[in-house]
Amino acid sequence: MALNLIYDKWIGVKRSDGSTEKIAPWEVTSDIETNPIISMNTPRPDFNGSMIQFLIGLFQTSIAPKDNRTWRKYFLRPPKPDELKESLSSVSPFFDFDGDSSGLFMQDNNLNLELNKLRVDSLLMEMPGSNTLKNNADHFLKRDSVTKMCPSCCAMALFNLQLNAPSGGVGHRTSLRGGGPLTTLILGKNLWHHIWLNVVLEEEIAKLGDSDKSDVSDIFPWMGPTRTSEPKTGVTTTPLDVNPKQMYWGMPRRIKIDFEDRETGECDVCSEHCDSLISKYVTKNYGVNYEGNWAHTLSPHRENKSQLIPIHPRPGGITYRYWVGLIQSDSGGSSHPALVVNEFFKIQSDLDEIFQHSPRLWAFGFDFDNMKVRSWYESTMPLISVDESIKYEYERTVERLVRCAEVILYNTRSCIKNAIVPGTSSTTGLSHIESQFWYRTESEFYSFIDKIAKESKEDMSLIHESKLEWLKYLSKQSLLLFDEYTNPAQQSIVNPKKVAVARRKLKAYNSQKSKKVISALGLTT
Repeated sequence: MALNLIYDKWIGVKRSDGSTEKIAPWEVTSDIETNPIISMNTPRPDFNGSMIQFLIGLFQTSIAPKDNRTWRKYFLRPPKPDELKESLSSVSPFFDFDGDSSGLFMQDNNLNLELNKLRVDSLLMEMPGSNTLKNNADHFLKRDSVTKMCPSCCAMALFNLQLNAPSGGVGHRTSLRGGGPLTTLILGKNLWHHIWLNVVLEEEIAKLGDSDKSDVSDIFPWMGPTRTSEPKTGVTTTPLDVNPKQMYWGMPRRIKIDFEDRETGECDVCSEHCDSLISKYVTKNYGVNYEGNWAHTLSPHRENKSQLIPIHPRPGGITYRYWVGLIQSDSGGSSHPALVVNEFFKIQSDLDEIFQHSPRLWAFGFDFDNMKVRSWYESTMPLISVDESIKYEYERTVERLVRCAEVILYNTRSCIKNAIVPGTSSTTGLSHIESQFWYRTESEFYSFIDKIAKESKEDMSLIHESKLEWLKYLSKQSLLLFDEYTNPAQQSIVNPKKVAVARRKLKAYNSQKSKKVISALGLTT
């Protein structure tokens, strides 16, 4: 039986009572008043991230609000499942995953299945590539751990790959946002809120490209000939070449799933029994090459010589070191939060009475080293409401608190290095100190900035006091980390004299008289 991604139940979710099930997209508001769906519940965390983006893209494409009044109406009174089903019926023919359709979801339907077939596990981001297998270098993730997938998991894996595609060799294009983009979403009270809080007005999307491009394939590229990118004869694809809504449905990889040879058994991803397991696919290079200033609504960007560059996760996880750029722009105007974050802050004050808890930002993405997955990171951060009268001063203060943390961390790592591995300028191998520092100080950071937001409107002098208090707190954490990592019980090569000298220097470097600290916090000398 063919799988249609609009009408069939294929996306795993969890409800408020803890029960789990699979739903079709039009069922996201089912039982929303008595037992709402509160989160994704797919077999993998990266699938959770891609499936929420699938739903956001689906509703952004099919029922994007024309004005704020319409947006608010849908937020306060979510459409009934039958209403959503009717609204999605117009795009349902474009979401056949298999079957006799001439345009199968996320696939280059003109590819020849006689091409060299690849194992279906290659659709998964972290699995070893062909060269790794050829060189017998699959030490950590072994071949044959995933040899077959059910259609639902295969559809998720395919969409996930197209969303996050890293460089894959000559002509194998990266995703529209580059390999492993960082995605940031606003979280509400239930799945419908998670979706609708990240759907923006139609006019905002129109600003991001040529919305007059109205052919089906301008939005859903698998519904027409692939815009291939061979050298000399191929083309690039910018926001002006297609409809800007293609940002949700980018298809950089030319892939066709082999649906001919199916078998019965258990899916190696979700472990469910299936009578139509998929084991092979074919691919070809020079798919859609996305270039130009694609400003994806769900990703933060930085500007570099008039070019917008999506932000990507770095080693160490997603902590408050990302605050500037994810939640607010930097003072230089080069790093910008995702459009959905900016739009949320415009309406947050109107929604305060709706939320029983403070809304949060969900940030997630892959950390790639070229074609190799190093880690999958995800985290949430508070979204703090700030009175407009103090917003500028508040944001600059928060930026300074983050910069101060960066200075203290640098001092801490340097002094630990000098204490236990003197004679080299490299701090390689001490990355675990960085992770510990950010995670240990994160909750206190959020407490500080929340306090500043609530109290500085009444007394701006609290900002200066908060800076000094933050420095005092960080300095204490810095010394605790230093003592922990230079403890003779942990480091047999420790020289007590060198440790004492390095510790004394660390206290000096972290004092409010330090030039770097003064500059970071904007203190007066």
